[in-house]
Amino acid sequence: MTEPRVVLRLDEAVDLGHAWMQALADVRGIRVLFIKGPALHRHGLRDERVSADVDLLVEPVRFAEFCQAVLEVGWTTRPGNFISHRTTLHSETFLREGWPCDLDVHGFFPGFLAPPADVFDALWARRVRMEFAHVECDVPDRVGGALILALHSLRGASIQARHADELEQLTRVVLTEDERIQVADLALATGCAATLASVLPRLGVPVEAPVAELASRGLREWRERVDSGSHGAYFWMLALRRAPWWEKPAVLWRAFWPSGAELRVAHPEIDGTLRSAMRARWARWVHGVTSAPKAMHAIFSNRRRR
Repeated sequence: MTEPRVVLRLDEAVDLGHAWMQALADVRGIRVLFIKGPALHRHGLRDERVSADVDLLVEPVRFAEFCQAVLEVGWTTRPGNFISHRTTLHSETFLREGWPCDLDVHGFFPGFLAPPADVFDALWARRVRMEFAHVECDVPDRVGGALILALHSLRGASIQARHADELEQLTRVVLTEDERIQVADLALATGCAATLASVLPRLGVPVEAPVAELASRGLREWRERVDSGSHGAYFWMLALRRAPWWEKPAVLWRAFWPSGAELRVAHPEIDGTLRSAMRARWARWVHGVTSAPKAMHAIFSNRRRR
């Protein structure tokens, strides 16, 4: 007789995912912090909603080791493509059959311009414990969570209403005087005073970014990502800029004509027919052409700001 299949609800899977990965990290002696997700509404930083995945930040020096440990307990790497391998350098995404949410493992978090190890240590020093599925898990405190939410929401606010709404919710949060001082100190320690220059004053935290941060390449690329909406043609322009000269023709060709496997990753609705593949390619070309002007403006306007 076949055993009945147990179907997890998304909220159950998220809680269990926290507990599972904390246990895995503890066994290996690896420091991890669960970022975004349910901790944010428990801190009172955004409205409650069910997360679509489990996000965690791993101490950078052991990032590869933790990813290998995740694979060893039955998770698999989500298929990437030509462009993601060249532009998504901060995280790996894992999935598991029958599990309704992904696992996003971060080695660093975009928008923090200080060295990743320094950022992790600064957040780790302020960590608090929260219970998920009866397991105590390490998460950033309210101050650290506010900075992470601000960076995450700002990056996609220009094209996603949810991110814009969450950023607006955050700016309405009432911080105590002590919390405002701590936000300023942590922003300076983690290198996000410049990347959050448009947000921190709205939190009642006026802080002057260091000159080195203002002049950094990291800040220029961050501003490009925010201004471009962090989608579409921008990532191909970024990949083209980063590629050595001998790889640039390949980048241009793959931007125009991705392989069938890559096309199916981006368009899982393709049914295997030539007609559906061409519809997907046409949609891709239209999206690329329409997003290109905004991406180009973001790149060239921020180059002039250097």
